[in-house]
Amino acid sequence: VVGAPGGVKSCVFDRLRYSVKMGDWSVCNENTSVVVPVRRAFVHPKFSTVTTVRNDLALLQLHHPVNFTSNIQPICIPQENFQVEARTRFWGSLGL
Repeated sequence: VVGAPGGVKSCVFDRLRYSVKMGDWSVCNENTSVVVPVRRAFVHPKFSTVTTVRNDLALLQLHHPVNFTSNIQPICIPQENFQVEARTRFWGSLGL
């Protein structure tokens, strides 16, 4: 699982336990979700928020494998030279 350390930084560095919820596309329809505890978080070694957010990426190792479904799919890892425009808040579609 890929996440942004800006959102999980306090959990990672404070050693709090947390889980990943996958498969929901709506807060009203939760019967497709799977919740898996996180075993370990790997924050990018050069993650920084000193003057600007840099290397905002973390990999989360789950406690057990997850089966893919129509609502749970792997992501595509971009090429090394991939750039995201400034002020991008999220990737993907809301699916609403």
